[in-house]
Amino acid sequence: MQTIDQVLSDPQTLARGMVVEQDHPVLGKIKLPNLPFRFSECDTSPSGPAPLLGQHNREIAASVGFSSSEIDAMERDGVLYSESPVGVQS
Repeated sequence: MQTIDQVLSDPQTLARGMVVEQDHPVLGKIKLPNLPFRFSECDTSPSGPAPLLGQHNREIAASVGFSSSEIDAMERDGVLYSESPVGVQS
């Protein structure tokens, strides 16, 4: 039985690329599990961190035809909500 730290540093885990490092906009460099399977011609590594809640609201609303002033009003009225990135204190 291995601890999490032992699994993350195990030579087989490292050789198979089972753990990847990514830059997170709030947390900095983080380690993430990679997919446990491989496909011969497919990159299965994560493409980026998960977005914050509502992170793409403005872009999505604009893409379906809302103007900048309409989007501002929706944000002001609480119709569109998005998390603000908050630094993590150690």
